[in-house]
Amino acid sequence: MNLRIMSYNIQHGHLHLCGGIDLSKTCDVIRKYNPDIVALNEVRGRGTHSEYTAQAEYMAANLGYHCFFGRSLCIGGSNPYGNAVLSKYPIVDARIIPIPNPVSKAVEQRSISRCTIEILDDGHIAPFAVYVTHFGLTEPEHEHAVSTLLTVLGSERLPFALMGDFNMIPENPMLAPLNQMLRGTDGKLSGQLSFPSDNPQKKLDYIFVSNNIEVIYAEIPQIAVSDHCPIFADIQLYL
Repeated sequence: MNLRIMSYNIQHGHLHLCGGIDLSKTCDVIRKYNPDIVALNEVRGRGTHSEYTAQAEYMAANLGYHCFFGRSLCIGGSNPYGNAVLSKYPIVDARIIPIPNPVSKAVEQRSISRCTIEILDDGHIAPFAVYVTHFGLTEPEHEHAVSTLLTVLGSERLPFALMGDFNMIPENPMLAPLNQMLRGTDGKLSGQLSFPSDNPQKKLDYIFVSNNIEVIYAEIPQIAVSDHCPIFADIQLYL
């Protein structure tokens, strides 16, 4: 079975070149490429501030997807912020895995969201795991994020995808363990870059899959809605 999966740091719907928040523009980007599953970074949840709305739920309703919002932290103590998953297929289980914070309370808390999605193909249902994460900016944060992922993914029994904004370029040696453990998409991208979206200078956004999945195609569309371009991949599952 073929699936299209996408990773997109949406900058909470902030329009990179125009300013303001307009999630309908973000939805238009997703709709254009029609992924089956989307991993989102920098998503707001419903909070006390008027701009903290249920963004994952809004996008799911707009696009006709199922959704899960995985809170990493609360801004100001009452405004949720984190990652999300949108899926055309039912999300039957979801949990949040905190990434240990190695620096100080002044550093943004990060997490990994794991969802089990029931893929339906020709009457056959197969579970598929999706991991979405957003790494911090410092080297100690990168080390803790990679270490946490290696532990978690090492015990995963389902075919899976790992997606997100890793805040590291492909040459960073700390990506090596993930490249050795998983199948990446960089070989299909021919040097395409993802940040900043209006004039990309580096690749920070990634899609990896487990070794029992084949990557057919990958692309980073040059679209400046968020400050990151989306990245998507067409993959083949063997159900």
